[in-house]
Amino acid sequence: MASPVPASRTSTVARPAPDGEARTLALVLVGWCALAWGIAAKDGRYGAWAIACVLLGVLTTALAVARAGAGRRSRRPPTGGAGPTGGAGPTGGGGPAGGWSGGLVPGSWALLAVTVGVGPIVRHPRYYASGSLASVADVLAIAAGLLAAASIAASSMRGTSTASTSTASTASASTVAAEAVARPAAFGPARRVLTAPALFWVVLVLALGAGVATVRAAPMPRIDVFHLLQVSAAGLAHGADMYRQQWAPSRATYGVDGLFDVYPYLPLTTVLLAPFRLLFGDVRYGLLLALAVAALCARRLAAGGADRPGARPAPALAMLPLLVVILPESMYALQQSWTEPLLVACLAAMVLAVRGGHPRAAVVAFALALAAKQHIVLLLPVAALWPAFGARRAGLAAGLAALLVAPWVLAGPRDFVDDAVWTNLHYQVLGHSLSVPGWASHFGITLGFLPALVALVAACAGVWWARGDAAGFCLGGALVLVVLDLMNKQTFFNHYTLPMGLLDLAAVLLGEQVLPGEPVPGGAAGGGGGGPRGGGGAPPQPATAVAGRTGRARKIPKKSPGSFDTYRSWPCMVKTHRRGVEQLGSSLGS
Repeated sequence: MASPVPASRTSTVARPAPDGEARTLALVLVGWCALAWGIAAKDGRYGAWAIACVLLGVLTTALAVARAGAGRRSRRPPTGGAGPTGGAGPTGGGGPAGGWSGGLVPGSWALLAVTVGVGPIVRHPRYYASGSLASVADVLAIAAGLLAAASIAASSMRGTSTASTSTASTASASTVAAEAVARPAAFGPARRVLTAPALFWVVLVLALGAGVATVRAAPMPRIDVFHLLQVSAAGLAHGADMYRQQWAPSRATYGVDGLFDVYPYLPLTTVLLAPFRLLFGDVRYGLLLALAVAALCARRLAAGGADRPGARPAPALAMLPLLVVILPESMYALQQSWTEPLLVACLAAMVLAVRGGHPRAAVVAFALALAAKQHIVLLLPVAALWPAFGARRAGLAAGLAALLVAPWVLAGPRDFVDDAVWTNLHYQVLGHSLSVPGWASHFGITLGFLPALVALVAACAGVWWARGDAAGFCLGGALVLVVLDLMNKQTFFNHYTLPMGLLDLAAVLLGEQVLPGEPVPGGAAGGGGGGPRGGGGAPPQPATAVAGRTGRARKIPKKSPGSFDTYRSWPCMVKTHRRGVEQLGSSLGS
């Protein structure tokens, strides 16, 4: 049987994917798509189709958590400790090769491409946006979605066909090499463009352009969230306490049906957005930047994290980090000033910091999320069960968050409790809430707190089952938050975007295990294409590090015994060469 041909530095041949990660990734993608269609069906309000899609999304998320936990328990721990992702192999995947070509389950990727491409076309509500800039925002969002969908379709098909070739153990080496060389030409110019790394930046710029146009097209949306953020951010510069402010001189001049003198969030939400209110006049620019930060952090994770500097994501994963920006009706969420992008960005930065070996930065990022919105406290046990973060750092993050919130609590404890605690607990069930209590209210059924508590306990059990690595943290957090949303009294579009953001991070992390990031062409950092986290399909060759003149270690492959390169010192090499010449001369003389 011929041995497989090692991959070149620029090859996109993926190594065989673990079956568990491939199936879990497919479930995550299906869950994300189901939630996306559910919240876009009626702009986040209750409807039969909407609640059915949300239930499907919750179910597939739970199945992904169960499969992730089962997969980790079926693998033996690696020799010498866990990999960078905390899994059981070089990339955290481990285990035997599965039966999925290149780790890609075609149906899930096709569904993702349809969701991303069709969503902006069929669902682009205007609400408070008007004028030519609203049309510009729609066009840019549609262009970003179509480009991302085409890239997902082209690169996932490319990854499947490439990986299936590399895993054909019965094929001859010459056949595999010939196909690897001929395949890029067979893709054609269109597919080469759609799988180019630069397309990530093109789609990101289009999405950010759509966001800027949306903000300009809707300068004064009639929603309480926008006004309370704008007024509290402006008042922060003058020392005003957001828990004692009102958002207009009087209710008659307010013109908004909603909160008038209540600040329902934790104070770091306004603190993080205040610079954008003061510099650009609108807090939504800060939310747009948070989406970009989340996408960039996810892209770094898709490339392998900090252990592969200079690497880039595999082509099939290049668009996954952008899902937080290009989800259907993402511009509608931005127009309404909903604050979930801040939380997604903080959690993405936390995961990236843990993966990069920066625990202090991870603690700070998690503390910012905890001090921005109340329900993030539900992620404390999830973070504590993540071995790479642990209970001690979770406690430190909680303590830091408490210190950040303390000035407002001490300034007016009663005002803080009334706004940030009791207001949220005393919300009434709304019939148009996209949740089980809202659904039940249509049949005259009132659900108390007990069903929600039982559902959250079951979700926490799933978190314990799936604990282990970064993907387990993201999956567990997504399950807890989506169950909270499903059982909440008032749940709308924005609430589901946070667990969707965690599902996106989980998909990126699982995808990086299935299809590792590629080194930059030309031998950039990352150790070439054949390393344990490289983009090639060949197993890593043993190597010895030798310090060069620059102080950085360079890799010198070990040769077989007796070869010339096994000698490491110049005197030994000169002696060997001289001895060989003398022996050759004596043999010729005789």
